[in-house]
Amino acid sequence: MNHTSLGQRIRMARKEQGLTQHDLAQGIVTSSMICQIENGKAFPSYHVLSSLAERLGKPIEFFVSDTDATKRLRSSYTLAKALMEAGSYEKAYSLLKSIEDAHVTDPDEFHLTLSECCRKLGKYEEATLPLDTMLTEAQHHGQHKRAFTLLVRLGDIAETSGQHQLALYRWHKAYDLLEKIEVDPMEKNRLLTSMGVTYYKLEAVEEALTYLQIAYNQRETFVSLEELGQMYLMLSLSYRDKNDYAQASYFSDQAYTIFKSMTNRRMSTDVKRSLAVLLSKQGQFDEAMNLLHECLCEYEQQHDPFHIGLARLELAAVLHHAGHLTDAIAQMNDALPLLAHDELESARAHRLLADLHHAQRDLEGAIAHLNRSVQLYQKQGDSVGMVEAMNLSVALFKEWDQVTQHRMGAGATA
Repeated sequence: MNHTSLGQRIRMARKEQGLTQHDLAQGIVTSSMICQIENGKAFPSYHVLSSLAERLGKPIEFFVSDTDATKRLRSSYTLAKALMEAGSYEKAYSLLKSIEDAHVTDPDEFHLTLSECCRKLGKYEEATLPLDTMLTEAQHHGQHKRAFTLLVRLGDIAETSGQHQLALYRWHKAYDLLEKIEVDPMEKNRLLTSMGVTYYKLEAVEEALTYLQIAYNQRETFVSLEELGQMYLMLSLSYRDKNDYAQASYFSDQAYTIFKSMTNRRMSTDVKRSLAVLLSKQGQFDEAMNLLHECLCEYEQQHDPFHIGLARLELAAVLHHAGHLTDAIAQMNDALPLLAHDELESARAHRLLADLHHAQRDLEGAIAHLNRSVQLYQKQGDSVGMVEAMNLSVALFKEWDQVTQHRMGAGATA
């Protein structure tokens, strides 16, 4: 039996049951397709094979275990997953696409694996389409657990592609299903943390705290040390934005201790950057600037341009509060190109530049940066940031009109 092909096994089982090819095919595929499968000229899909196995009274494993073709295909699938774990997503993608029609495993598992590979490669539309189809099917059949898994993955794809509002929509749909299903506590915790982090990115601090606090309260037995550190960090940032500096400092200290003990240099530096912002909020500008300069050195050693940009942005904010406007603008000019691929951080950067140019009485420059900030907030669906920037924009245009009228009046008098 170990050396028989899939088609041979189907033929043997059919004859054992006394069925013709027409009998076996009825309602599943055509009789000519059965003929092709039995002669090794076609390979059935997972769903077709499952239906044939049921009609033949055999478990599906009877037909697929140990066949040479199946071994090769499964080996390719296993290799593709190993390549993904190693970060070789291009190679994994090519391998997965080469076996896409072979149905080497459960279709949901395969499409979820391929979708994750596409997400990592930035192929967001290709990552989304099959999962959308599967979600529609799951919802139609009332498969709540399957729908939960797909909604979480679709939210992950939307978040990675910068569609934060869509990600939250998907995740809220998944969260609503928790009333109907039991899920692994770790899955639930990660969903809550993702929602909290994304709300924070959109500057919706109250909502961020709500979901992060729920995740924090459920943290004890199942989150890893790194996940706990990240949760503490996000709680610190959220409490900071609510001006609750005592809570923010507590969670920052906890996060810093965890990441330092893990020798996670990047995350330790991130927490140090958060502590610097807190010190600045309390008026301790020199201490904040010293910490941020340390962060810049550490990010440079880690070859991390995006976080160098974030550190420069935070340093510019401290310099602004300390009254060093020219130095702050210089830091921001260096930060902008490093933040270009993150539109929310770019929006925040242009908003700060607007404040800096306004403080230097450069209304034209302030308005230009503020308009760019509004555009980016609008593109990302960040209504809070957009409204705040638009309100400031209205005030700046009024000031611009007053300056213009004053100049015209002075010219007329002259």
